[in-house]
Amino acid sequence: MIKRQTLIEAAQSMLVLASHYKGAPHREMRLDGLVYGFLNAKFGVKRQHHVRSISGQKPKRIDFRQGGVNPVVIEFVVRTAHHKNEAYGGQNRGELHKLARQASAKARYLLIMDIAPESISMEKIKASYSKVHHQRGRGARMSVRVLYVHQSDAYHFLWPCQA
Repeated sequence: MIKRQTLIEAAQSMLVLASHYKGAPHREMRLDGLVYGFLNAKFGVKRQHHVRSISGQKPKRIDFRQGGVNPVVIEFVVRTAHHKNEAYGGQNRGELHKLARQASAKARYLLIMDIAPESISMEKIKASYSKVHHQRGRGARMSVRVLYVHQSDAYHFLWPCQA
């Protein structure tokens, strides 16, 4: 099972590798191959794991899943200098709800990889996530561990934030 500190250290290594990329500003899809390759080699994760959704809707997918006795699911988000709001709770409501519905997973991570020049304080991000409420409906909802990783800073907190 992927431990949170090991995932944070892996994300820091991925940020170093991403800094070697030249050209247009990074986006999530430009880094998807790097992240998948790294996580697959290190942890054996699979990508684009289909999850059940309400009939008639487009099938939903989790970015990465590590199977086994203690499965782990990971959604990843990239914050750039051009897309600075990508790290905040309102932007990631859908990802949080997908992860929270994965009751069989032993760990649910929202991995925020920040390649913008300046980092964001934990208090600012945590406050934005405390405004995101659980989705209504049937089924269990589980907590999601939000991991924020910047080259100069890394921290984590549990969503929903309990004030």
